[in-house]
Amino acid sequence: MTVVNIKDRVKNNKLNLSGLNLTEIPTKEIAPLKVSHLDLSNNKITSTDNVFSSLPSLVKLDLSNNQIKSVAGDIGSLQKLAYLSLANNKIKDLPKGLSKLKQLKHLNLSNNPLKPELIEAVGPSQNNAQCQSAAANAIQYLKGDTKKQDDKQNKKKDKKNSKASPNGVQNDKSKNKTKPKKKPAGFVSKVFGFFGMLISYTLLFTVLMGLSLYALSYYDKKAYGNVKAKLLPIWGSVTSNLDPKVASKVNYYLLQAGTSFDNVVHISIEASIKSYNWVKTNPTVQQYAKNVQDSWKSFWDSVFKKTKST
Repeated sequence: MTVVNIKDRVKNNKLNLSGLNLTEIPTKEIAPLKVSHLDLSNNKITSTDNVFSSLPSLVKLDLSNNQIKSVAGDIGSLQKLAYLSLANNKIKDLPKGLSKLKQLKHLNLSNNPLKPELIEAVGPSQNNAQCQSAAANAIQYLKGDTKKQDDKQNKKKDKKNSKASPNGVQNDKSKNKTKPKKKPAGFVSKVFGFFGMLISYTLLFTVLMGLSLYALSYYDKKAYGNVKAKLLPIWGSVTSNLDPKVASKVNYYLLQAGTSFDNVVHISIEASIKSYNWVKTNPTVQQYAKNVQDSWKSFWDSVFKKTKST
């Protein structure tokens, strides 16, 4: 097959090769021309293989009234394509590559032996408005997210999950189920909850008291000694009422906890001493600390004077 004077048929980037009895698309001759509109209607073309990837500049393509049985998958390379007519061919299905055509606004598939699923999804495409909806529907169908497909799947699931009653009313067991109500807490659970809360608060108070005593032991040893002298007899009387084995274990764990805490306090004090020495050797930081101390002192003096006067 030969095509004569293809260049002479190009006008304003439009190439008309309609009604020339072509049996194949002359891709090699068309590709260098970089046309935007290509009319190949009313020919005898049977295949579109290895065509579209060579014509990326196409905006409008008319392949109506031919003998095309299938559309090549590389049609997705026509990223500029906005108009596509495949009417009056022998096409049964569309390639998934067509879903990549983001600019496609017009698609004519009328008078083709399309499979039922595709006809239902795309709809008729006879006039301009229907061709516009066909383009969007075809893209959605090929992506697999059409509403019609979802409705079909939902209907199938409903039929499987529900059974019809003799009166024709569907019995859905899941709808009849009610969420179990939470039983109100009984007296026993309330009592245990109260004692649990009481124990937790007692332990927290004990820990805070221990921290206070350790802090007092480093800042005021005399006061710490007085407090210790008063607390030890109380602790001794409490542990004396316990079983000897239990009392020994309690004292052991308290001693271990005190030793561990003592080590932590020593480390904290050493860090504080190092920080103090660093401040002492740094005149700028020392002056800043002095200013802060003076401001706080003046503030508390003013507060103290006000409270004293009142």
